[in-house]
Amino acid sequence: MTDFPSRRDWWRMASREVWLPTASEMAEIDRHAISSGTIPERALIEIAGRELARLIHMRWPQGRVVALAGSGHNGADALVAVRTLHAWGRDVAVVPCGSRLPEPDVLAGWELPFVEEADRSAALGSAGVLVDGVLGTGLTSAPRQPQAGMIEQANAAGVPIAAVDGPSGANLTTGEVPGVCARADLTITFGWPKIGLLRHPARQHAGDIMAVEIGFPPPSEPLGARAITAAWVRDDMLRPRHSDAHKGRAGYLALMAGQKGMAGAAVLAARAAVRGGAGIVRVISDPANREIVQSSVPEAVFVSWDSRESVVESVRWAHAVAMGPGLGRDPGRRSLLEGVLEERGERPVLMDADALNAWEGSAAELAAALKGHALLTPHPGELARLLGRPLEAVVADPPQVAREAATELGCTVLLKGAPSLIAEAGKPLRVSTIASAAFAAGGTGDVLSGLAGAYLATGAHPADAGSAALLVSGVAVTRSPQAVGHAASDVPEAIPHVRSELERAELGPWHSVLFASPAPPEDASDGD
Repeated sequence: MTDFPSRRDWWRMASREVWLPTASEMAEIDRHAISSGTIPERALIEIAGRELARLIHMRWPQGRVVALAGSGHNGADALVAVRTLHAWGRDVAVVPCGSRLPEPDVLAGWELPFVEEADRSAALGSAGVLVDGVLGTGLTSAPRQPQAGMIEQANAAGVPIAAVDGPSGANLTTGEVPGVCARADLTITFGWPKIGLLRHPARQHAGDIMAVEIGFPPPSEPLGARAITAAWVRDDMLRPRHSDAHKGRAGYLALMAGQKGMAGAAVLAARAAVRGGAGIVRVISDPANREIVQSSVPEAVFVSWDSRESVVESVRWAHAVAMGPGLGRDPGRRSLLEGVLEERGERPVLMDADALNAWEGSAAELAAALKGHALLTPHPGELARLLGRPLEAVVADPPQVAREAATELGCTVLLKGAPSLIAEAGKPLRVSTIASAAFAAGGTGDVLSGLAGAYLATGAHPADAGSAALLVSGVAVTRSPQAVGHAASDVPEAIPHVRSELERAELGPWHSVLFASPAPPEDASDGD
């Protein structure tokens, strides 16, 4: 039996193309596959159930496997799984959880032990693993009885849970958990991972996620969202540095960051840009920060923002401009930023943090000032201020707000969060898939800005620069030996190692697993 892969390496286990459908998009893919004659419904159930059995047996090779089988397709998948495990010699049982069992032909003539209602608690508590096939993927409201009671019993049993397609009780489009919800240790989802599995609070209920291929045809047209995978980033986004390259071809970055007392933000962003491969970095900052910046990042060139002539020359020299980390909210800051936007011409620009706060409530004015390629990297509070919307509205539906912001501002928007999202008008949303409690450390957003700025300077499209920066910095963060106590300053030093690993590693699916994401810690979030 092949060993279950280490979670540390799961970021490698994904196809180049991994779509993140909503529940309705996945239902349409399912319907079309069956109605077109591509694959019969019974075959899909059989393949899904056998993949469930295989992965459950690898993860939990010992103990009784008890299926909680509802009346729908998830219940049928669970029945095929335990029927298969029974044929392999495992001890199994079935707990009916719906008004009826799924079609009996999924049992293929095997007689399985069914648990009576009076024996349920004992059966659940003595199991080695429970298979959650109680409810399907179309749930939009709180589970009702008796299913809600079964989910509560399963959670209380203290036994590992493997969820079929998604934890029962979670909305697989929005990530909402409107009532009781199964707490899975492993979610095995079919075809593509549903986007709601990556959104909170459902993400905390899904545990480890594995998406397996079961025979669905590719989408006939792009879906609404796509995962940022290592294979996609390496193959399509990162530009290799050739042996005859020189610093000019590696890209010049002008980085405006750090008011007096906030030199650390400038240092973190500059270090990330240097480690990310920028040929030369000029740090445009408060003159009080000169000694700190030059001693902390000797590779960078310091430019005082008090000298308009030097600022203009640096912006015109650069291949890309990044602005915002630790910039402060001084009343005169907007004038400085407006000057930079005017002088940059068509050069790509990244705007983060206080560079966005300077346009609070003035989204239309910022949109008019932006020309050429632009990447904005707000967290929800910054985007709410920029758009003049309540923070609650942004937090309630980040994908929709990110899409609207990209359209309204006419640029690429990277909305930081768990998960982070990249939106471009008229294009599929890009979704980060790496989570760690180490993201919850001040300064990680500054690192992201510097790294994305470096990629912009090499000629990457804004969405690609943001995607690559999220992936590379995300893997670098997970390399920290501890989540609590991790510092943002640990990340830049890991970036070259991650880049090297990314270029050399074997990337792609592991057997039938198209995508894998380990369970995040309880407090995982992206930093500012």
